[in-house]
Amino acid sequence: MKKALYIFILSNLIVICSYGQDSYIKHRWNFKASYSRYNTNIRTYRERIQVGNFRIEANYGIRKFIETGVYLGYSKINSIGHRDSILTLTERPAIFYGINCNLHLFPLFVKEDDFRFDLYLTGKYGGLTFTSPKSFYPGGTESEYSLGVGGSFYLTKHLGVYGEYTYGKYFFKDNSKFRYGITLKF
Repeated sequence: MKKALYIFILSNLIVICSYGQDSYIKHRWNFKASYSRYNTNIRTYRERIQVGNFRIEANYGIRKFIETGVYLGYSKINSIGHRDSILTLTERPAIFYGINCNLHLFPLFVKEDDFRFDLYLTGKYGGLTFTSPKSFYPGGTESEYSLGVGGSFYLTKHLGVYGEYTYGKYFFKDNSKFRYGITLKF
């Protein structure tokens, strides 16, 4: 986990120090609201339970093709534990949080000021906190990190839709995630 954090920080510093000119990414705010599915470790009736994950994200363009920001998410996840010597399955909230960095590819090739399409590489590092009593699993805090690719299409000057596919280490033993939602840029 420390190694992944060091690599993430080092790559961000290298990118921040790289040469950049003004573009439609630099000094731009980008807000995203999205949804994804998580497969849990808990099985009922021989099937894995899938839970929804809602997330909001705020990014700021620091260079010609780089933006960085933070995210916050929420899920209701089933916890299993003992209460009064009885095995109990309870739905508990989980809070997701972290930082991310997006490397936009089109500003390197397209010279338009406000291009409707966007293609980017993304890196995320964060964690999740379960609000479960100590006798329940899962509980506590875990870390997650991932790398992936994303794309956006802006329907208007400020409003668009996007999707991201990421691969990495997730708490529920999923190796990949697909996330989709809406995006606003200012």
